[in-house]
Amino acid sequence: MKRIFLTLLFVGLAFYLGTRYQVPKLKTTPIPTPIISQNILPERVDLGISWGDVIVKMVQTGAIDKEKFLKRHPEAEQLLSTSNNANIVVTQENSALILNLLWPLGITNKAKVLSEGIMGTKYKDQIGSFASTGGWTLGSKDGGKLFNSQSLIKLTTDQEELIKKISANIYRPCCGNSTAFPDCNHGAGMLGFIELAVVAGMPEENIYKKALVINSYWFPQTYTELAVFFKAKKNTNWKDVNPVEVLGEAYSSGRGYGTVSKQLQDEGLTPQVKSGGSCGV
Repeated sequence: MKRIFLTLLFVGLAFYLGTRYQVPKLKTTPIPTPIISQNILPERVDLGISWGDVIVKMVQTGAIDKEKFLKRHPEAEQLLSTSNNANIVVTQENSALILNLLWPLGITNKAKVLSEGIMGTKYKDQIGSFASTGGWTLGSKDGGKLFNSQSLIKLTTDQEELIKKISANIYRPCCGNSTAFPDCNHGAGMLGFIELAVVAGMPEENIYKKALVINSYWFPQTYTELAVFFKAKKNTNWKDVNPVEVLGEAYSSGRGYGTVSKQLQDEGLTPQVKSGGSCGV
């Protein structure tokens, strides 16, 4: 009886001390969101490429209907009418316009990444049913008919191969596909950028750097979270991350980003920023 009493006494004492003197949980202090946003979304970024006569050609071939487009983007009137050799500068304010100009380029320009890729082979008979084709409503022609139909930018064999390589390495968090499968506006837009960059002779390393900036403008919440993750988990500042790694399936695909986002949420580290554009016009 005495032994039982002592046992209960020790158990009660341990419980009392444990509840009163629990070791506090360590909390990680989140980095202020504005500081992160400034790092991944600068006020303006020179993409190092120009439109040349590509936009004018898109108007002429029906990839862009001038009247429809100006109702959505009245600020683009001059771009639709004349060639422009000035470098494209992207900002938070014009990122949607840049997307809607690159999008029809990506689905319309003749390229092996389209004709020999999954959309042009496996889904050849359903080509107009994707968000990138059926969803493009600012042209004078149906998006399915525009697919891989015009030589807006002439590509050499070497350029074709480089475009296919880079496209396969760049994902987007709105789905699980790479740019080599441009089934939505963001994939088509990124393909258009890659084509312009490759033709301009931009080094491959720089293409990935610019592509990461573009994705960040289009998906600010995603890449702000990834910036927090790389700093908190890998002690890597955003300016020091490897763009190829970040743009890959592990981080920039829908599933890869989802895994990171869940981990940040569980640890109370999720930042909040203004959301990006949707997968429609």
